[in-house]
Order: sequence, then structure tokens, then C-alpha cells
Amino acid sequence: MGQERRSESLTRRRARVGRPASLDGRLGRRVGPAWLTVSQLCRRWQLGRKTVYKFIDAEILPAWRVSSRLYRIAVEDVLRFQARNEMSPK
Repeated sequence: MGQERRSESLTRRRARVGRPASLDGRLGRRVGPAWLTVSQLCRRWQLGRKTVYKFIDAEILPAWRVSSRLYRIAVEDVLRFQARNEMSPK
């Protein structure tokens, strides 16, 4: 019985994490992940990893370095970059 509860709560937790970001109607704030990985950003912009890393290295796109080979990019910075370069996500 304990095993069933544990697996059920794990399934619910995974479902919550996988939901796309949306706006919270009460406060008008974005609900969802505040950071994107390089691979998530590549899928969003349909670009290769090298191109995204070039933006980061040129300091055109701000990124937070998690470790020597791992970066996170704030969603706000992605939206600002898109607006500045008139890109539209697909």
C-alpha cells in the first residue's frame, strides 16, 4: 500500500512539472519555469546548440552558468532578446 501511494504522488508531481507555462488569472504573473536550458531554447527557436552558445559567448544573450558545461537562461531574457530581434517563437 505504501508503494502505491508513493508511485501515485510521483506521477502527479511529474504531471505538474511537465505543464507549459501560462498566465495566472488572479495576479497576471507567469506560472511555470523561470529558466530554460540550452536544449529547450534550441527547440523553441529551432536553432542549433552552437548558435545559442555563440549568443551566450558574445554576451548578446545573458545566461547563468550552473557548472562548467551547464547554462540556464532566464525566460525574461529570452523574451527580451526576441523582442529586440523581432523573433517569433514557433
